[in-house]
Amino acid sequence: MTATEIASLRDYVSHDHPVVSLYLDVDGARFPRRGDYEAEFSFLVHEARRRARQELGLGKDQEEALGAGLSALGEYLALEFEREGARGLVVFSCRQEDFWRVILLKQPVENKLLVDFKPRIAPLVESLSGYEHFCVLLTNKEMARIFHAYDGELAERSDILDQVPKRHNQGGWEQNKLQRWHEKEVRIHLKKTSDVTFDFFRAERFDHFAVGISDELWPELEKVLHPYLKERLAGRFNVDINANINEVEAKLFSIEEEERRRETQELLDSLGPELEAGKNYVGGLDDVLAAVNERRVDLLIAERGFSRTGRKCNACSTVSFGEETCPNCRLDMTPLTDVVEEAKELAVRQDARLITVPPGHPALKQAGGIAARLRY
Repeated sequence: MTATEIASLRDYVSHDHPVVSLYLDVDGARFPRRGDYEAEFSFLVHEARRRARQELGLGKDQEEALGAGLSALGEYLALEFEREGARGLVVFSCRQEDFWRVILLKQPVENKLLVDFKPRIAPLVESLSGYEHFCVLLTNKEMARIFHAYDGELAERSDILDQVPKRHNQGGWEQNKLQRWHEKEVRIHLKKTSDVTFDFFRAERFDHFAVGISDELWPELEKVLHPYLKERLAGRFNVDINANINEVEAKLFSIEEEERRRETQELLDSLGPELEAGKNYVGGLDDVLAAVNERRVDLLIAERGFSRTGRKCNACSTVSFGEETCPNCRLDMTPLTDVVEEAKELAVRQDARLITVPPGHPALKQAGGIAARLRY
């Protein structure tokens, strides 16, 4: 998924016809048979229709259109969908407007079936938020390969191949001369490799950098790496230069997981002092909803499974935990089954980042299960 694709989903609105957003865990480890995840989908349908009636006030024609759209989704799952290694399935559909988007994810998603007049993209953005852009460089003394990783997908982007003379086995002075020449050529190769990788960074602006290189060669490469690459270095590993993409993915996966854990932990560790300072963060549902309504949220952090009932003004999209009348429009607010889910959707549409963490961290628990970093 690119930023352009996310933006196109965010901009799509149907004022007359319901749009269905399906998030389905299709991980083969949990759902080995097609019927397993089809059963999960069937379970979601009843609740989705109930919530749509309550929260959207659908007319008879819209209800019928929704039923037809849900039936079409069920047929797609039963007859057409193939996992092809995917662990998460996302579908956005508005049958009456021929709007249909299928997204396969490498990571599983929480099962949701949401109905609105626009695609509900917050769970997608939340799922992708843990996957930052990684550059992976593999190099030995003669060859280099560059990979770009995002959203669990790894793709080779360029090749650098320098022919370096092999070590010479003849004895005497000639051997020493050729050995010095060989070492010089290796240094030139590593410098060129570093320069090409930096050019790739300037073009792609990746977040993190990992290197597959031998322990013997790493000090020589480290000497010539640009400082911008060094500060993004997340880890290094040993791998054969001709390794297939699955081998590289396996090496990178552990580095990505560790990097995500480290960044999330740093964020949570700073949360308590930030909330106490009361400058850049707010905690608690009421204050977070107020920040969302004011379009001030830069980052929203919530405990996994945290949800509350609430209300929403369908005229101006103001969300509230307890108020029944919109403070802006003075109109009655519509009850919501989950106001936290609505707040996440609004925050994403304001270009905020979402992070969900396991329950139990003291600072987030003290904040009431939800907090937000403010833009200003």
